[in-house]
Amino acid sequence: MISVTGSIPASELIVVGRNLNGHVGTNVDGYDGVHRGYGFGERNAGGELILEFCDAMELIVTNTCFKRQRNKLASYVSDGAVSAIDYLLLRGCD
Repeated sequence: MISVTGSIPASELIVVGRNLNGHVGTNVDGYDGVHRGYGFGERNAGGELILEFCDAMELIVTNTCFKRQRNKLASYVSDGAVSAIDYLLLRGCD
């Protein structure tokens, strides 16, 4: 995915939207350029990979840019499991 994303010209819009199956969490922890602090829950290894990818490709995790009500943060709720795993990744300028 990095080779494909890295070859897209800056004049083109990049939108990555899907269930990336990782948790970026609430803490920014050095990812200031890609994470704005309004995530959900705790970061896991998959979330770390998402943030590293965004950092390398100069993308942002848009779901962490806007403060929302706590009951609207989760994208998946089932049998007591609550998580946010659906993300939109965009270039910061977009």
